[in-house]
Amino acid sequence: MVAELDGRVVGLIAYELKGETGEIVLLAVHPEFQKRGVATQLNQAALDAMKEAGMKLAVVETGGDEGHAPARRAYEKAGYTALPLVRYFKDL
Repeated sequence: MVAELDGRVVGLIAYELKGETGEIVLLAVHPEFQKRGVATQLNQAALDAMKEAGMKLAVVETGGDEGHAPARRAYEKAGYTALPLVRYFKDL
């Protein structure tokens, strides 16, 4: 899904449907258009589409670093609940 303003794409959200779970895989809003409700509207549109498709749960992951703070705010504003999670990585 995309958000447009005056014919210009200002944001997008992508999601997948898996069983009874919808997963947000990408949410991006152009920096010039952040903090204007674009992410909230995209989240709601995706959640509505998931519910209409029969999904029972919606999930999303994002980083815990400062660079992902806007994404965390957007997901929390959309009603997602953060759960503590530790994910380990190792270069091979």
